[in-house]
Amino acid sequence: MSKPLKVGLVGTGSIARAHLPAFQQFPESVQLTAVCDIREEAAQRFAGQGLAKGASNIAVYTDLEKMLQQGDIDAVDICTTHDQHGQQVVAAAESGKHVLLEKPMGINMAECREMLAATDTAGITFMVAQCLRYLPHSQMLRQMIQDGEFGEIWALRSDNFAAMVPPRSKVPQSDSPRASTWYLDGKQAGGGALISQATHHIDLFRYYIGEVKRVTATSWTDHPLFINGAEESMAATMEFENGAVAQLLSSWSSRTPWNHHYWVLAELGSISSRYMPGSSAAEQYIGPVDVSLPKHDGERGAATFVPFDASASDLPTDQPFVNEILHFADCCRDGAEPISSGTDNLGTMKAVLGIYESAKTGKPVELAAI
Repeated sequence: MSKPLKVGLVGTGSIARAHLPAFQQFPESVQLTAVCDIREEAAQRFAGQGLAKGASNIAVYTDLEKMLQQGDIDAVDICTTHDQHGQQVVAAAESGKHVLLEKPMGINMAECREMLAATDTAGITFMVAQCLRYLPHSQMLRQMIQDGEFGEIWALRSDNFAAMVPPRSKVPQSDSPRASTWYLDGKQAGGGALISQATHHIDLFRYYIGEVKRVTATSWTDHPLFINGAEESMAATMEFENGAVAQLLSSWSSRTPWNHHYWVLAELGSISSRYMPGSSAAEQYIGPVDVSLPKHDGERGAATFVPFDASASDLPTDQPFVNEILHFADCCRDGAEPISSGTDNLGTMKAVLGIYESAKTGKPVELAAI
């Protein structure tokens, strides 16, 4: 049996906590041996939570360079603010460490290409943690799409809504213009609702049907808690190379419960992720999907949705964060290309940044030019 991949985790915020179960439940495959955060208390607390049964202590660092030089690690799991991704990936690659990077890959194309150049030169595994690809139903549905079971895909739709901020009229003047979280700061996040939330569906749509060719978009940014260019709402149209068209609506200032929902509309059937009122953000991301195909048609041939059965999946769990980390470990050991490699994810970043460019200029953007 091969040795577990020794991982140093960088950043201990909410997304890092979603990574913990992989280290806790599968120590024979991945072992958390170091944690780095500029806040030592947070790093110590996270290290205490990350110990697998029977594991020794986890080393704690407040400086990434020291962890890369001194830590007993084979790889890093980067869960930091988006503006830090580029420099941290390059530093890890130059230290010969494999890299798992939380989405989005970066905040501009130049740094994304710098990451790819550094990781290619180092010959290490570089994977972007696009969690929706690692849901059992996502992988099975993709195969069905590729096999033609849904026929020609003609349209897709992505809805991403959350009341992340109070209404404009309820924001005290003393709080303006100050971001209440780094997600609302365009310098740190690279944008707003689109890059932090809608990116998931953009990437999943690419995984399902291929590359985006052209984008057109409009954004709204006048809420006082969104600063440095972070948009509160975005509407976009994406034209794919296969002829399909996707509509995207994303807003963090809408007065709705959290909603992370998508549609795939095709010649022979449809896919709909299920809207689950009152569920948490995490539940929305990994929630079930329904499908409509001729074999499910009701009386008189009427189309009928049925829950999609993903029990035949060969993924190790039904948890996408666990599955992606185990896949990363396998790729590091075997030298295989990850499903969501850095090279592949360049296409997702072209779509995201192309949408921002279109919203800025008011003109369609051809992604081949990015």
